[in-house]
Amino acid sequence: MASCQPKVPGVRYWDESWWQEFFTKDLAEFYASLNGLLRAREALLKELSGDLAQVLADPHRRDLALRVLFGGLDEGCLEKIEQGANIECIMPGKAAHFYKYVLGVGLGKDVSNDLLTESRGLLKTLRSMSLDKLAKEKLGLSINDYGSGVMSTITEMKKLTDEVYNKVRQSVQVKQVQTDYGLDLVKAFEDFLNKSVKLLPLYNPFTFFIQSLRSTPRPYLNAMYCDLLFADSVKSLMSKYGVELTKILGPDLSPQSLNDELAVVGHKDGSVGDLIVKLIQKIYDMTYKLNALGYPVNDELKEYVKAKYEEKTSTGDSIKELVGGANDVFNIYNMKIENHYCCCTCCAYTSRGILYFTWSSEGASYRELTCKLLNRELSCSIGFKDKIVYERFLEVLSPLLFLGIAWIDHGNLCLLF
Repeated sequence: MASCQPKVPGVRYWDESWWQEFFTKDLAEFYASLNGLLRAREALLKELSGDLAQVLADPHRRDLALRVLFGGLDEGCLEKIEQGANIECIMPGKAAHFYKYVLGVGLGKDVSNDLLTESRGLLKTLRSMSLDKLAKEKLGLSINDYGSGVMSTITEMKKLTDEVYNKVRQSVQVKQVQTDYGLDLVKAFEDFLNKSVKLLPLYNPFTFFIQSLRSTPRPYLNAMYCDLLFADSVKSLMSKYGVELTKILGPDLSPQSLNDELAVVGHKDGSVGDLIVKLIQKIYDMTYKLNALGYPVNDELKEYVKAKYEEKTSTGDSIKELVGGANDVFNIYNMKIENHYCCCTCCAYTSRGILYFTWSSEGASYRELTCKLLNRELSCSIGFKDKIVYERFLEVLSPLLFLGIAWIDHGNLCLLF
């Protein structure tokens, strides 16, 4: 590596100890906190299981149950809930809000059913009946696992991480560290969130490296990481840890060797690299959802784009300047979307050195379509051009693909900038 050093600080893809450190430390700490959070949540649900009348009549469980259902709410708010009209009093920072909207724990089948029906009826019952009498009753209510919202994302993160470790179990020995939070779900969630953010590409060179291999032209990877990236020794090392690359888009040129040299490469479906990229997206999703719920958590995807926006690329251009260059190639108009990133419904393919974009709408089957996102605004171009030279595509989009601000997914061109 003396003659060439990667241009991204901290990336040592040729060093097996670097790979071991990620799987046995960074990812392992995240995994332990994730499992600790899920165990704490499971313990909470077990502690509060059964008919709610019996739970509230038990002095050892009553305070915990009331904290989950109504924690932090004042008398005026409780009266509003009882009247069934206004639920805006359950604000972020209140225990009841955290359990219902973040952890997905409460009455009924979902949050709406809880707030508009079940909690209202429970409050009326509690005001009209003493706890001693309540102990002899059956309310037909129980504290449930909604498993929706933020928790559904966390469950998906668990599945992805399980699968990663299943694939690298022959190469990685991870100590089964038991993170025990008891019933302190706030502490469990804070630790998990902190460990999650540490995995993101803005802060972690390993995940940045894996993300940069998602769908980037080989010439640009050579320039940023050196030719050793594609050497047999490195290929063997990456394969040992389940990271396998494949050609996902090529210029369809002759000879075949030239086609391979200019190809866009990316992770094989289901490989460890593919799973880690998906895990990164889930962490972004979680921080976005928390931010949208009113919690003081950075929207980490927005933070990443903002941090990279002024960064200089290997050509000396900033991402901001490259966006301007992309706008020169593609006509832009604005369209709003609900999600915070997009995968465009267009297909990119090549033939004889020309890159084609196809998109079908209102009878127009060959139209160029690209997207950009800034402040939750999606801008898409649907121009009447239907092709650009492949080399121009590499020039404009290689740095964006490398940074994960653009990517190609099963032929779809996706942009986030």
